Amino acid sequence: MPPNFFDANGQPPRWLAPCLAALVALTPFAIDTYLPAIPAMAEALGVEVALIQHSVSSYLLGFAVGQIFGGPLSDRLGRILIGTIGLAMFIASTTMILFTNSAEMLVALRFCQAVGGGFATVICGAIVRDLYHGRDAARIMSMIATMMLIAPMVAPVIGATLLRFGDWHAIFIFLLVYAVAMIVLVRGILPETVSKFRRARRQRESRTTLFRNYAQIFRCPRALGFLFGQALVSGCMFIYITTAPFVFMERFGVSSSQFPLMFGSCVLGLAVMMQLNIRLLRVFEPRQILLAGMMLLTLACGLLLASTLYFGNSQPLLAWMAPLVMAMGSIGIIAPNSAACYLEFFPKISGTANALYGASLFISGGLLGGLVNGIHTGTLVPIAGGMLCCAAAALCMALFVARAWQPIEIEQRR
Repeated sequence: MPPNFFDANGQPPRWLAPCLAALVALTPFAIDTYLPAIPAMAEALGVEVALIQHSVSSYLLGFAVGQIFGGPLSDRLGRILIGTIGLAMFIASTTMILFTNSAEMLVALRFCQAVGGGFATVICGAIVRDLYHGRDAARIMSMIATMMLIAPMVAPVIGATLLRFGDWHAIFIFLLVYAVAMIVLVRGILPETVSKFRRARRQRESRTTLFRNYAQIFRCPRALGFLFGQALVSGCMFIYITTAPFVFMERFGVSSSQFPLMFGSCVLGLAVMMQLNIRLLRVFEPRQILLAGMMLLTLACGLLLASTLYFGNSQPLLAWMAPLVMAMGSIGIIAPNSAACYLEFFPKISGTANALYGASLFISGGLLGGLVNGIHTGTLVPIAGGMLCCAAAALCMALFVARAWQPIEIEQRR
């Protein structure tokens, strides 16, 4: 790090969180901006829409792979180098997508693009852990997550606007320009938080150490409690996201123009609770807020299922929305504190730990969301029931495996 990086009080500068949020936003932009263009891409490439939709799944898989390998490599080679390599892969893949003429090639290139995106964004959580811990880490995670909520809301609007003035290529040109801006940010603004001594020591170690670090994480039961608990919470959120179009537009008859308002109300609740979390951290420990958030999530999902069973097919929209906003809002005080508590155990391998954390959220959330979507019965009961099961299991993880009611002692950290 440059000697003038810290302020007069020895703290990282305030601009660091917005910079990290901008880098993390690469993934929601890469996923959400081109969703409105999928039918146009299918028509242009002469294939069914379902085949183009495989590129969404390939991106999620590639992103998880990129995080799993990028995290330990960033511990070994440094945050900036891995971020640069990832963005270079993203830029190269995006450029090739502009010239692709087959759906199969698109799916493969999206996988490569996502691996690069995973490399680039996995360094953000590791940089936070390198510079902060405890309440400060949870506070910065909350700030980044709050700003990150803007990306999924803005991305489809950007994609639709670009389609209005051009074809689907314009969306990938936008992603290309954004990635170039991010590589300038990584190379010119972000600090290298892994010391030369630490990098040299890592490079002298055997390559199998990369995987021993993952084994080290799995030997820490309390950390796994936080990890799997958040994975289940992620599953709860993905169930909502994957079923939202059916719930609002088919079940409740909400128009396509009103759908963003319904969807956005939950995002707004999430943002409000994340801001509340920043203030709560001045008084309470992250693990205490985490427990309260998981209890609130379980209560909200219980009310959601009870309302669904009580009203049946005549359930009013308000009876669904009220507990749903409460449930999604509670995730705003769960997610940043889960990450902070989990990473507290691994200060020396924070890149590896953050990689596993990020990958587990995408994999478990996608699987659980897809599972509930797969057993869709045309009613809201499987959706509400699935969310309640995830919330209750997450609370059990926090209570009985992570033992979040106990302090995280310094000697327990890896």
